[in-house]
Amino acid sequence: MMLELSAPTYATAQGEQRRIELADGSTVELNSRSRIRVKYSKQERDVEIVEGQALFKVAHDANRPFIVAVGATRIRAIGTQFDVYKKSGTTVVSVVEGRVAVCSTHQRSALSSRATGAATERPPLATPTAQREPVSPGLIPGAGDSFLVAAGEQVTVTAESTQKAVRPNVSNATSWTRDEIVFEGATLSDVAAEFNRYNKRQLVIDDPDRLNFHISGTFSSADPESLIRFLRQRIGVRVTETGGQIRISAVFPSRCLIPEKCGT
Repeated sequence: MMLELSAPTYATAQGEQRRIELADGSTVELNSRSRIRVKYSKQERDVEIVEGQALFKVAHDANRPFIVAVGATRIRAIGTQFDVYKKSGTTVVSVVEGRVAVCSTHQRSALSSRATGAATERPPLATPTAQREPVSPGLIPGAGDSFLVAAGEQVTVTAESTQKAVRPNVSNATSWTRDEIVFEGATLSDVAAEFNRYNKRQLVIDDPDRLNFHISGTFSSADPESLIRFLRQRIGVRVTETGGQIRISAVFPSRCLIPEKCGT
């Protein structure tokens, strides 16, 4: 019988960040609007990410694996520091130091199909330019096979596949620990959703189909004014501020978002 030593829940409110030291000396930094459950036993150290984002720095213990669960995905630390971001339908794992092993439902389903003789291939972990590294079964208890992700690498896990980033930037993924948000070709809707995690004044996009440009840059997560100033400088964008909202709308008809292409 497994003896449970502790099973606390830790959470952060909107705009709050928190550093937690766990019983084994590992640390967790929680980003805004995040929640985790910790369940330590004599055999295993389990952490479940219920929502949000967390940066783990794991204390080595060869006798007790450290496993992070996000839905059907399991991430085992191998003496490491790594960031896990649970988004809607997607989990992004970014490794800062060391290595982690990642296994998800679609990987286990593929293994089961091969075991029964079904002609089902394992969904690819990597893009054509990246190499996957299979790990021996049993590295994640009860999860079958898994894949290693090394320092400086990043994977995105969905219900269908696990994809390794071709040009990962782990520093950008952990920029929230420096009160920054870094975007690389993000849609305005994605930018607004990220800013709204941190700020009570919510960004509302009135014309998402017409404001279909992409944004790259570094902004302060604690100061939406940095983004507002950026948007005010864009031609064809109107910013309207109220007490509780910042509304973004298009000035020109969709065919005239670029004024030089519009008629007089």
